[in-house]
Amino acid sequence: MSEFEVCPFCSEQIAANARRCPYCQEVLGPPTRRSVLAEGQLGEQPPPGEVDDFAAAYVRGVQMRGAILSGMDLFAADLVAADLRAVDLAEANLSNADLGGADLTGANLRGADLSDANLGSADLRGAYLAGADLSGATYDDFTLWPDGFDPQAAGAIRGRPAKGPSPE
Repeated sequence: MSEFEVCPFCSEQIAANARRCPYCQEVLGPPTRRSVLAEGQLGEQPPPGEVDDFAAAYVRGVQMRGAILSGMDLFAADLVAADLRAVDLAEANLSNADLGGADLTGANLRGADLSDANLGSADLRGAYLAGADLSGATYDDFTLWPDGFDPQAAGAIRGRPAKGPSPE
């Protein structure tokens, strides 16, 4: 095995075991809750009181396990590496949301709008996706789907969002 490889984003030579490219700063493996917490990139806590939407919210690494967020507006929310296991997101708007590395195991996404969302490295095993809109959503080789689910038939696109030259 070679000591070096080419960064898939900027095409620079980097260490084969690098987790982040030193040139373009892209994360080279799936984000984990631990890596997000270590980088100190957690979002702010929402203000006290009733919250009816998190549009464009920055809540990386947040733990919402089992929360009821059905119908919630999470348009373009940053939910990288969030713990969303068994969360009820039925009919929620997750269009353009970044769910990279999020754990959505057993989540209810019935009728949710996931159009143009980033699902790279997300864990959707056991998630309920009936009626979910996945048109234009991107996923990668690390994304885990419910048994028998065909993301391409649902409109999702395999591959990382374009951020640099594609590796050849």
